[in-house]
Amino acid sequence: MSDQFTAALDDAEAAHARYGEQLGLVEGRTPFAAESLPDARVAVRVNEDLLQEVASHILTRAGHISVIDKRGAGKTHFRELVYDALSDGPRSDEFAIARIREVESITTRRLYTRLLDELSKYEALDVPETYPHPTDEVRQVVEDVADQLEETGLTCIVQVDQLEDAARNTRTFEQLLAGLQSIGDLGESEPVFILFLFGTPTAADRIDELRETLSSRLVAKNRSLERFGFEETEELIARWLAWARDEEYTDGYLSDPYTASAIQTVVDRSDGTPRSVRQQCYHAYRAGARQFAADEGIEITDETIEDYA
Repeated sequence: MSDQFTAALDDAEAAHARYGEQLGLVEGRTPFAAESLPDARVAVRVNEDLLQEVASHILTRAGHISVIDKRGAGKTHFRELVYDALSDGPRSDEFAIARIREVESITTRRLYTRLLDELSKYEALDVPETYPHPTDEVRQVVEDVADQLEETGLTCIVQVDQLEDAARNTRTFEQLLAGLQSIGDLGESEPVFILFLFGTPTAADRIDELRETLSSRLVAKNRSLERFGFEETEELIARWLAWARDEEYTDGYLSDPYTASAIQTVVDRSDGTPRSVRQQCYHAYRAGARQFAADEGIEITDETIEDYA
């Protein structure tokens, strides 16, 4: 005789398998369960206006950019869209791109060395293999590389993610912001480095508090991402189901077994961010599996979510 939790595992596994088979899902693919997108085709095309704005600022080198929003709003996906295009897209030869991650314990010197490490992969740039110890001397190396970028006509995008991790420690954040402002100021008539910053409102408030000058140079300051309504949620459901069936998503792909009432319930229960919507879609799917196991039908309705989620 199995213990209570093992029995729950067995029941859940059987319910999901039976429901997935009924819906024509590929074995091992559970829609909405993954935190990160399992395939780019699952992503809903949103934030077109912001993409256009960012593209304009990068092309004209008009100034620096910050995307500020709550956790789960889609900052990582937005950042990856830009990064993939600039690093591997058809116009990647026009740009250099440097990613600065894990900033919770960063120093000004470490920011400079990470930037140089990122730029060392570009054959057009002569970046030394080792760096001097004093911070000011490392900055001089960054200045030399900036001159090379100007000579080659490359724009370097410096992506910094999760600024809020550094903002928790004032000393760390001051060091990070000092380095970013120093980098962002390089260039004769226009910036060589375009800062592309991501974080939560907490980080934005701390930038205003600690580095007014840097804050004032953000040509696109504290831009936020679009929230999902009914239409976007319906598309997200359809995309996940297409992936789970290993089928190609096209416009008009059905969101069955989710009914309109279920989709609206998902929207109402979420905060509109992609993460929250995906989580509510998963809870609705789980409710559908439990309902089907109870021989109460396949369709997911608002009542399904109310009774089984």
